[in-house]
Amino acid sequence: MKELRVGIIGYGNRVSHMSKMLRKFDIPLKIQAIADPRMNQIEALNDPHLAGTRFFPHADAMLKGEKLDGIMIGTRCFMHTDMAIKAARANVPLFIEKPIAISMEQLRRLDKAFRNFKPPTVVSFPLRLSPLAVKAKEVIKSGVIGTVENFNAFNDVPYGDAYFYAFYRNWNEVGGLWLQKATHDLDYLNFLLDQKPVLVAAVNSQRVLGEGGGKPFDLTCDKCSQAEKCLESPYNAFYTRRIRDAERMRKDKLCVFAKGIKNEDNGSCLLQYENGVQGVYHQNFFARNKAARRGVRLYGYKGTIEFDWYTGELKVFYHHKNAVETLKFEGGDGHGGGDEELCHDFLMAMRDGKPARSTIKDGILSALMCLKARESCETRKFVKISM
Repeated sequence: MKELRVGIIGYGNRVSHMSKMLRKFDIPLKIQAIADPRMNQIEALNDPHLAGTRFFPHADAMLKGEKLDGIMIGTRCFMHTDMAIKAARANVPLFIEKPIAISMEQLRRLDKAFRNFKPPTVVSFPLRLSPLAVKAKEVIKSGVIGTVENFNAFNDVPYGDAYFYAFYRNWNEVGGLWLQKATHDLDYLNFLLDQKPVLVAAVNSQRVLGEGGGKPFDLTCDKCSQAEKCLESPYNAFYTRRIRDAERMRKDKLCVFAKGIKNEDNGSCLLQYENGVQGVYHQNFFARNKAARRGVRLYGYKGTIEFDWYTGELKVFYHHKNAVETLKFEGGDGHGGGDEELCHDFLMAMRDGKPARSTIKDGILSALMCLKARESCETRKFVKISM
């Protein structure tokens, strides 16, 4: 069997994880090349996963010097569009991290560049491919709840502080938390409803985290006189929450209450689809511990479906008989098993040319919805979801 040659542009934590997961399927492959300004640092790790890998300082050099069967893009978010357009010239299957664009200008360029692109493109939307979401769609299609008429989706993020102390706090690099977080959720809603979204109205705010705290942007916990009183400090992450996460325990962690952090700590949007279905989505970044949940309630005349990736449960509530069915999903490596499915799709795209289940069109639509939600937050108006 032919050994697949994989190239990677931007070897960040996420794409490193996903490239290693490719090996789970016993399909011969090699990380042929990596393009990253940190090439010397990455090479010095001597990771067996990268045995024989060639390193380049930038994408142009890699694309010119290597013959590849597929390319993964794992740069910072503001570079996804430019790197995807560059990589498309190689005319091989692509794996692109989300969000695929962080501005309307980028999104329009990407849409134009990929209109005639033929190889399969896998956009990193694992939630739609998770067994839980796939089963929910099967239940919807079976008709046991009737047609979906309304929904209420939610994402209470227990690790939401990461969007305020890590690189995500840099608005110009990430474009805000609609694009960082809701892009996943709005995509799986599109997948479940199988309808075109046409209208959005959104609001967001900073009520707890962010610049309202008034601290200097570069303040770190080890330089703060209030660290023992601050519930977000490494001291209290350990003492009050018993967290052992290495990043949250770093003494030089940046302050989450700093001036200049534009990210919202909560947001809500109302969506309408072309068939008239409407619903809401809410995301919260200061929920903690067992308050965590991520999923949706979908309402039909005959019944209601509810699922939550944190519990791994899908429930069907029947409206006209006294019954509730519960399915429990166990395990799954990353995003409820969706990461494995993404990797399998990318392998099949490279080896067999098989179409992806999370396509470039899905990525463009989700980013468009997020950008229009962001626009609605700024204008306080309903906004049409169109290019």
